[in-house]
Amino acid sequence: MDSVKEIHHAWLSLPDGTRLAFRAWMPRDADTNPVPAILEFLPYRKNDGTVIRDEITMPETAAHGYACIRVDLRGCGESEGLFEDEYSAQELQDGYDVIHWLAKQPWCDGNVGMVGISWGGFNALQIAALNPPALKAIITQCSTDDRFRDDIHFLGGCLLNDNMDWAAFFWAYAQARSPDPKLVGDTWKSIWLNRLNHMPFLATPWITNQTRNDYWKHGSVCEDYSKIKIPVYAIGGWADNYRNTVFTLLSHLTVPKKGLIGPWAHKYPNIAYPNPQMDYVAESVRWWDRWLKKIDNGIDSEPELQYYLQESVLPCRDYNIRPGKWVSEPTWPSPNTQYLTYYLSDKSLQTTPKESAPILIHSPQDVGLDSGRLCVGIRLEMEQSADQRHDDAGSVVFETDKLKDELPIAGQIKANFALSSSAPNGHLIIRICDVHPCGGVTRITHGLLNLAHRNSHEFPEVLEPNYEYQIEVLLYHIAYIIPKGHKLRIAVSTAYWPLTWPCEYDATLKLNPTLSSITLPLNSTQTPTNRIPTYNRAIQFAGEQRTPSNSERIIKKDHKTGITTLETYDDFGCQFFNSSQSEVQFDIHQFLSIHPQDPYSAKNDITLHVEMGRDGWRTGLNANYIMTCDHNNFYINAYWVTKHNNEVVFKKEFNEVIKRNYI
Repeated sequence: MDSVKEIHHAWLSLPDGTRLAFRAWMPRDADTNPVPAILEFLPYRKNDGTVIRDEITMPETAAHGYACIRVDLRGCGESEGLFEDEYSAQELQDGYDVIHWLAKQPWCDGNVGMVGISWGGFNALQIAALNPPALKAIITQCSTDDRFRDDIHFLGGCLLNDNMDWAAFFWAYAQARSPDPKLVGDTWKSIWLNRLNHMPFLATPWITNQTRNDYWKHGSVCEDYSKIKIPVYAIGGWADNYRNTVFTLLSHLTVPKKGLIGPWAHKYPNIAYPNPQMDYVAESVRWWDRWLKKIDNGIDSEPELQYYLQESVLPCRDYNIRPGKWVSEPTWPSPNTQYLTYYLSDKSLQTTPKESAPILIHSPQDVGLDSGRLCVGIRLEMEQSADQRHDDAGSVVFETDKLKDELPIAGQIKANFALSSSAPNGHLIIRICDVHPCGGVTRITHGLLNLAHRNSHEFPEVLEPNYEYQIEVLLYHIAYIIPKGHKLRIAVSTAYWPLTWPCEYDATLKLNPTLSSITLPLNSTQTPTNRIPTYNRAIQFAGEQRTPSNSERIIKKDHKTGITTLETYDDFGCQFFNSSQSEVQFDIHQFLSIHPQDPYSAKNDITLHVEMGRDGWRTGLNANYIMTCDHNNFYINAYWVTKHNNEVVFKKEFNEVIKRNYI
């Protein structure tokens, strides 16, 4: 864009003298006509990490009269210093100081916004709660306000496999890759080795902190929503595991706020899937114009929430498009929501309670193989949940007769179950499904609960065996229409591998259907909205995909040992970036295995390989992470190896034993 200039690489200095690397796009005349600045603050390497999405979105935003600044965190990419952990106090202070620095630049008019997806969405909320004077508004996407409730670590108090997956992925994608010698000079190797020698093993604190203690409260803005005093736009996707946050922010913030949820995975809405995509730049510029330029464009008087009400689809591991329609709510919680309660009966769902005999639930440990990935959009393909009939076979199911009218579900489903356990703890997994006339079963939403966390994630309490408890389970928010002629199904299980680790006890649950129900939020009003700008432009960036990407997914059953293994392989191909004249190749090979009758046979084995560089400078990373368990402990074995021009420059092994604590 002729009206936009790019600063490919530059430094800003923090008060302690540490220099952070940044890339920027701004109007060519910004030095004489200052503009507001928009910050994205990430660990993901500005030149060969987020470069594709940055080059699609940031120059176009800058053309509307903004300086878009993409800064790498301390100890990441070309930024100086050492990385500590997700959302450390140092990271948040650095973000505060970066905003102060931006506001003082000659090309900035003193007004700053902050934007981000995932990590950047997290720290946008967290830094907003620190109230930097120049920060006037944020857009947070696919993020959370509660790091224990809604992240890749725990779900309902159950330990997620994504702890190990993300620790490995982040190590290879951001932590362990070297700075670029073209940008930092001859000291690149000493900087790299210093980082490697001081690099934290992130899986340890994540898995060790098994309750909602101070470790997780730090950075969880739900601890005090009133600390956020600036306007917040929260965006999410129904295929993403962070979608609850849009609703909790709208429910609790007292500042100007707006929410938007599409059918999308963990991506910006202009490059997300499934379709329809939206013109994210056009929508975000409206938000920035209102709060950074004080243009009264009416965005703050529009409906508080807009979301995509999805229509019924047959199960599929990948969707190119989800049929549906955009609707709006004036506020959230919505005055338009109606509630319908179904009562569990003898394998059926009734609209009135009915006396029924108790039902025992004890699932094979490999129930969940068709659950899909927790965070859709991080890998490549085959990430969404498949046909649920295999998982249903290992669950207890309850379903309606064929529906006489459609069920337009919109909001958070709540389950209230009366049950007892044969052991001091157990896991309860609930799935809501759409049963098609052809027999196919689509998962609509789900929820998990570690029963020791039934009253508190901070203070777990063991169960008294065979004592009946009344349990509430909150499922992921969703918007989905089950059509007339289909059936609503509830599937209940005690295992959900490989999404979550097996419970420390192999418990049998006794469900009392007579005192158990599930409540659906319905939106029969379905107020249409025309405020969602469509996006039809071709995606372009300054680079090329030199080798194609590839995904494989295989389920194997060893008939000698009885062990079931889910094997996945993701080859991201070789990407070449013109901006840095470098290329990156990245692949992940994972084996997730378990015996259907043995919870302590669970094993997560993940191997990663990265090659990065250019002619005359090549670096390589290899890592393997293995996690297993028994009744008392989790066991982690890992090794890291890094190379420069095929010569090993760093090796490290880890052997961790982490005690289980009601998990």
